[in-house]
Amino acid sequence: TPGPPGPINIKELTKESATISWEAPAVDGGAPVNNYIIERREASMRAYKTVTSKCSKTSYKIDDTTKSSVSLAWSPPDDEGDARVDGYMIEMQKVGSVTWVKCNTTPSLICEYTLTNMPQGEEFKFRVMACNAGGCGEPAEVPGTVIVKEMLESPDYELDLKYRDVYVVRHGGVIRLSVPIKGKPQPTCKWSKDGDTVSTKAMIASSEDGSELVIKGAERSDSGVSQWYQRLLSVSTFLFLKFLSLPLEKIMDVTKSSVALAWSRPKDDGGSAITGYYVEYKETTVETWSRHQAKITSTMFTLHGLTPDTSYQFRIVAVNDIGESEAGVESDVVTCKDPFGESHFTKISSLTAKLGQPAVMKCQIIGRPVPEIKWYHAGREIIASRKYEMSSDGRNHSLSIMTDQQEDEGEYTCKAINDAGCKLYYREMPHYS
Repeated sequence: TPGPPGPINIKELTKESATISWEAPAVDGGAPVNNYIIERREASMRAYKTVTSKCSKTSYKIDDTTKSSVSLAWSPPDDEGDARVDGYMIEMQKVGSVTWVKCNTTPSLICEYTLTNMPQGEEFKFRVMACNAGGCGEPAEVPGTVIVKEMLESPDYELDLKYRDVYVVRHGGVIRLSVPIKGKPQPTCKWSKDGDTVSTKAMIASSEDGSELVIKGAERSDSGVSQWYQRLLSVSTFLFLKFLSLPLEKIMDVTKSSVALAWSRPKDDGGSAITGYYVEYKETTVETWSRHQAKITSTMFTLHGLTPDTSYQFRIVAVNDIGESEAGVESDVVTCKDPFGESHFTKISSLTAKLGQPAVMKCQIIGRPVPEIKWYHAGREIIASRKYEMSSDGRNHSLSIMTDQQEDEGEYTCKAINDAGCKLYYREMPHYS
């Protein structure tokens, strides 16, 4: 068998045709090469179609036919002789007839010609003659015969890269699925979802170039596998839709340089588990949002390093393996300052404990920002140890003393310290027996 032909060169290219040439195979397989089969495909398509199976030369001009027209193209003579070619005359002969009929009355000045109003389904031969001032030369027949009919091309497509894996749509967003299609005659397209009809919300528009499905206000029920198919079906495509709904945030605490935020997990994770969140913030006087660099895995976070007496807004972005959600609803405006409220404490009027048993003192303190609690005995700060145990939940505070000597008696003081200052909230003088 012969080897592959040499590289293809584009000699001429117009809107309706292309002239190509190539080198003969370096290896002819032991016999001269006497025919070539030419195939073509559009750059965006995958399948090749046969243009002709009868080509004896190493060049060819690709043309087209419809159900009522024939487009011809040819190459100029290799040797024009002593006189320049002024144009070309085209003749046709119906298969089964012996008569050649002229197609044009004046020479065509270019190497292509389209015949219109041709009888559909009939088969013809064509030949071309080069003409100059001395007349027309010998005719050169176009290889093979031409049947006047639409050139058939099976449906084909080329998906955009964004549809080839998982197509992500935000909750409440717009689903827009576009599939470019080619084929002759023009394919008839139909959409389905999970093997059934698509939502009544779907708007579908098809043209000779493709088909598009649009759904506004995407919901979780719209996710799944969307498929389109065509008459003369040869391909089908599956499109996956996934959603990320948005978390909502609330302000838990405010100081002059920090804001504590909390939010709920999204109602819909889009079919892929939430892996974290990002906090975004901006001053109310600017339009640009900033993002805290840390990816947060819980649903609470305190953002530090804010400017005192400055107003901010905050929003949350959810993240999973598919990607990021759109930013959540913006928070109310928050001004960074210490809104200290009234402080309260509850005191035990008297405390008596036996040696060897624990004595527990309790108080309740409210302050903003949440104060740091310190306990003192006889003016000395108490350090947590096996003898002294301290606990605090931000509001309720306690000190437990394992009494083992009479010197544990005396005055115990609880102090609350925050940016507003230091306040004495509690004094107690336990007695031991």
